[in-house]
Amino acid sequence: NAVWGMQFVWPIKAEYRVVYIDPEYQFTIIGRTKRDYVWLMARQPVIAEDDYKRLLSIIEQEGYDLDKLRLVPQQSVR
Repeated sequence: NAVWGMQFVWPIKAEYRVVYIDPEYQFTIIGRTKRDYVWLMARQPVIAEDDYKRLLSIIEQEGYDLDKLRLVPQQSVR
């Protein structure tokens, strides 16, 4: 695991943790150690159902509340 720090507006800092990176670099999960925010990112706008379920399982195993997740619609870029 790695820690990723960002600062959007001084003096506010945010700490993010690289929770998971897919071996083929198709997916990543980024979260906070407080377990209050988590992001599932993919290279493609659509994730296959079996991959999505597997990634949700990883998120849950890491201690994040799946009931708080929101699926954000994505548009494909042409």
